[in-house]
Amino acid sequence: MMSTSTAQQRGKYSEQNRLHGVPGNVYVLRNSGLKEGLVQIGLSRRSGWAKALELNRDKANIIPGSFECVFELRAQDGGGAIEAIMQALQNARCGRREQDFFEIDLHRAEAIITQCVRDADLKFQNRYRQESALREYLEKEQTQNASVEPTEPVVQNGIFKKAFSWVSKAIN
Repeated sequence: MMSTSTAQQRGKYSEQNRLHGVPGNVYVLRNSGLKEGLVQIGLSRRSGWAKALELNRDKANIIPGSFECVFELRAQDGGGAIEAIMQALQNARCGRREQDFFEIDLHRAEAIITQCVRDADLKFQNRYRQESALREYLEKEQTQNASVEPTEPVVQNGIFKKAFSWVSKAIN
């Protein structure tokens, strides 16, 4: 695996790869102590309201005011959805990267999130269908091959093809 610098990683959500294929809730939080139009967007396996309560109870949180969940949408592929959302909203990002604050109109954010979640879920469903069809095909092929017993050993193409052929002929 190639290492990437922190400058290359800045635009990426920190947990997106671990969350691909994992269902989750994409939430939009608003804070009364921050300026109007500044929202926090993230992904949680729990609800957005639970995330808001967690941030309000956190004593280490230095952000004034209280958080409230203003929008929440369930995604089948949480990692794919949040990756697409962060990519779409990268120009609206404000503050530190790990806090995921964006300066964007709430209705525009809802529209972008809804579209990104819909696209990510569609990709996930298509990938699931393809993997299921491939799995069925391979299982069917395996059962067909198991019923037909070869009379000679099957020689696979590869680097040791001649050696395998020679040894199998020497044994027989």
